[in-house]
Amino acid sequence: MKINNFDNVFFSKLRLSIITHLYLQGMYFGELKERTGASDGNLSVQLSKLENIGYIVSRKETHKKKIRTEYSLTELGKESFLEYVGFLETVINSEERQFERRRCV
Repeated sequence: MKINNFDNVFFSKLRLSIITHLYLQGMYFGELKERTGASDGNLSVQLSKLENIGYIVSRKETHKKKIRTEYSLTELGKESFLEYVGFLETVINSEERQFERRRCV
């Protein structure tokens, strides 16, 4: 598989960071903002993009008279992320093998 077979979701630092943080558990907007260091506007735009392609879902709730939004990764989001990580592992392993072969020659 080639890198250009992946959609550009994983080529954005912020989107990759969001997906990585949501992989194990859901998080509220404020938590994601804190962990990614993104501005409210940029984070909102990227969350919307991820939600529109089906990688994340959002759920609104009321907490202490405030509405807050929790985000979590969908199965499609998890599968796509794991496929991307697997691709990177394959590339790294391939490069390591090539390096070892060149060193032994």
